[in-house]
Amino acid sequence: MTACLPEEPGLSAAPDADAAYICVRVVDTLLREDVRACASRGELRDTAAIPAATAHGFDAGQQWLRVAHLGAGTVWIPVTPARYMQEWRLTRPPLLREDAGAFAALHDVDAILAAFAGDLPAEDARLFTAYADECRAAVEHRKASMAERARWFAQPHSADGHALPAWDQRMLHYDRVAGFLDHPYYPTARAKLGFAASDLARYAPEFQPAFALNWLAVPRERHHPSGDALPPNWPDFADVGLDPALAASHALVPVHPFVWQHHLDGFMAEAGLDCQVIRAPRTYLRVSPTLSVRSLVLLDAPAWHVKLPLTIRTLGARNIRTIKPSTIGDGHRIQSLLGDIVRREPGLNGQVLFTDEANGAHVDQRPFLGYILRRYPEQQLANATVVSVAGLLAETASGNCVAEALAGRYHGGDLDAWFDAYLALTLQLHLTLWLRYGIALESNQQNSMLVYSDDGLRLLLKDNDAARIDRGTLGRRWPALAARLDGLEDQRIGVAEALPLAQMFVTITLQLNIAALVEGLAQRRGTDPAAGYARVRDHVAAVLADLAAAGEDTGFARQVLLDDDRLHLKYLLTAASLVEKAQTGATDVNKFYGKRAPNFLRVAA
Repeated sequence: MTACLPEEPGLSAAPDADAAYICVRVVDTLLREDVRACASRGELRDTAAIPAATAHGFDAGQQWLRVAHLGAGTVWIPVTPARYMQEWRLTRPPLLREDAGAFAALHDVDAILAAFAGDLPAEDARLFTAYADECRAAVEHRKASMAERARWFAQPHSADGHALPAWDQRMLHYDRVAGFLDHPYYPTARAKLGFAASDLARYAPEFQPAFALNWLAVPRERHHPSGDALPPNWPDFADVGLDPALAASHALVPVHPFVWQHHLDGFMAEAGLDCQVIRAPRTYLRVSPTLSVRSLVLLDAPAWHVKLPLTIRTLGARNIRTIKPSTIGDGHRIQSLLGDIVRREPGLNGQVLFTDEANGAHVDQRPFLGYILRRYPEQQLANATVVSVAGLLAETASGNCVAEALAGRYHGGDLDAWFDAYLALTLQLHLTLWLRYGIALESNQQNSMLVYSDDGLRLLLKDNDAARIDRGTLGRRWPALAARLDGLEDQRIGVAEALPLAQMFVTITLQLNIAALVEGLAQRRGTDPAAGYARVRDHVAAVLADLAAAGEDTGFARQVLLDDDRLHLKYLLTAASLVEKAQTGATDVNKFYGKRAPNFLRVAA
């Protein structure tokens, strides 16, 4: 992992360190997600069983998984025991493939994926081949990003985001820093499929470019708005070079310049819209990308962000970053519900902030034409530093990671005190939502933000359109709150059992937003992560005890979080890239689970 986390040992000496780095991440994920049952059916052996092992520098104590059921000879994977998210990790490349007693070394991702595809039918094997292309894109994009990181960090004023005068400038600074740090679990998140490496400099947050949006005039009968508020610098027709009289019959819709240049004409022709919309001759509204790439800050009205469809894929080949029209209304409904809940909870009121996501529009349900306007609570952020959880482990030009910088500024340099404050508020919020209101949020590392000021720590949540909500429980206990969800469009949000809420909490709040920090900070400090997990367990137990004392049923949560041997984890690579959705049965490729992760909280006990 880049930045705060050290590189895998030995990678810097590899012929291509970036390719070797991606290779290790991919093999670790194949083991974690038990792709083709490599971990569950693999047989554990030692080096004595492999005559070729010593020729590749493996010592007698090395353990190997013998995987003989892939139909491509026997694959031998050198492994080391682990307890974070999986039982085994790759020790180092190469893997070995045995065929008729002869051994071949598998040094690169292409060869390893080909071995894993083995005897699969051609259609299934094709997905492994396509994923190899994604791996190559990840290597290429990593090289470009790391070169930009070195260039930017060499500049004299890149180290201290706190020194920037405005909250929005500080937020963009830390989003840029976060852009250089890889996703903890999806191995090729560095790849923005659809972008060439040259497109990163034009549109990616690591480069912090500024560019202007393109505009379409769309007939009003095809334009379906939500809300009626627009940023103060939103253009009129004359601003984009069109006849002002068109305002009577048309509405303006922004288009990302990448889509405008590469895909818009084809989309229009396919939808039968090419003769019905008018392309504005002038660009307008200068923007800069945030960490999510397609969410753009309006540089002249920075409390407003616009989220636009973008025809790239991230976190898997199936994750195209268009905008599903239902998310426009659903995000606002859930944000309004959360606001009501926080105001009625004394321990959360004033401590949890939300963006306003009431405004947006789509064009005839087309996911490639539309936008969401996100307004930040600027009065409450005026003197604050806003940092996404995704950026906390990212290293700054000073050599500290962002979490250390926050601890230094707000906690007297006490990193444990910083982590305690973060854990206390995060767990109080999400456990209360789960156990009292039947709500689990997909508040991932990008959508969860820390807000630091002289008043201490608050949380800011955005983009809450993919929650899981037990609507039956919410309706019975809190009918007025449940009414906030009237008209909910994505039926996957509503669930009728406890397990989906637990899976969401475990995989997002616990693993992505907490455990990744425990591991990263322990690596940085050279300490055992068990001490961090003991701290997490104590905080979880304390919040559960408070909720139980208030009459909430905490038994299932205690069992899942503290007592079970295994935790659920997301099979991100499997569902988003390697297996067809029809085979997984997942209604959402980002919510396909297996209960394979060792429970680090139980170990800490």
